[in-house]
Amino acid sequence: MTFSRLHTAQQQIYTGFYALCAIVLSIAAPIKSLAQNADEIFQQVQKKYGEGVSMRVRFVLKAEDIRGSLTIKRGNKYILELAGRSIICNGKTVQNYTPVDKKVVVSDFRDNPDNISPERIFMNFPRGYRPTLVIDKASKDAVLMLNPAKARDQISDMQRVTLRLQQETLKLKEMSIFDGTQTHEWTILDIKPDAGIPDAAFEWKPPQGTQVIDLRD
Repeated sequence: MTFSRLHTAQQQIYTGFYALCAIVLSIAAPIKSLAQNADEIFQQVQKKYGEGVSMRVRFVLKAEDIRGSLTIKRGNKYILELAGRSIICNGKTVQNYTPVDKKVVVSDFRDNPDNISPERIFMNFPRGYRPTLVIDKASKDAVLMLNPAKARDQISDMQRVTLRLQQETLKLKEMSIFDGTQTHEWTILDIKPDAGIPDAAFEWKPPQGTQVIDLRD
């Protein structure tokens, strides 16, 4: 074998070796990266959506294929709009209004730390839960699966929370909550954290002629 052929053969061996190393590294690196980044991404998500005072969300309830919107402000203030129903809470009173019946049911808001509320779902992602990160190969989305670190950390029936996020922007695309029996899923059409909503938006009065059923103590 001539020197030039030997040199060429050596180059091919080295090239093949480097290519093999690159393949191994490309397989191994994401595994380490995913383990490291799960906590980091969860912290970024909490900062992005959990540090604001108010939020607007448009969504679809996947099982029922129902579109709705949610306006939230800290202090347990929210307005939930669904087809044929509005629920308005100013942090003290909940008004459940059905315009087709011209009826509103008024009740006291009772804040129980173990209950699921719009604020706890969308603005206070459970901080006592341990995140696991998976990258969806088809969509390239980052999928965070949140499970209670300990049994006492579980909030109500939220046994597992799953967040589907656009990788680059961490925009929330889907959310699901598994309650031990059923999975409740939302497709997020739009979400605007720190939306600058005034308290007055949650002080709602029923239209004239509406029947008021007052269940407050």
